[in-house]
Amino acid sequence: VVMSAAGEPLDVGRLRRFVTPGQRRALNIRDGGCAFPGCHRKPKNCHAHHIVHWADDGPTDLRNLVLLCGFHHRLIHHGDWEVRMAADGLPEFIPPQYRDPLRQPRRNTLHHV
Repeated sequence: VVMSAAGEPLDVGRLRRFVTPGQRRALNIRDGGCAFPGCHRKPKNCHAHHIVHWADDGPTDLRNLVLLCGFHHRLIHHGDWEVRMAADGLPEFIPPQYRDPLRQPRRNTLHHV
């Protein structure tokens, strides 16, 4: 378990599936709302999504979590878009080939000025 300066768990690995209150606050700050490109949804309307799914041994830590609204959460689970964590620690989304043949990563820049 990795703790924040305030003593809250931020990375809990496989100890638990659901995010802690501290993780949720950190996601709200980092992502600012739904991280899917072009989405305006605020954090209160979002779910914490495991990039590598919990069922596939994905850890519950900030490097494996992203905020998504319900619509985009379903799109990632059942559509052809992919999400990954970039080298700078921010989530990016890979469109399906029929939408972008080069599959260039995209980010949501609406929440951060």
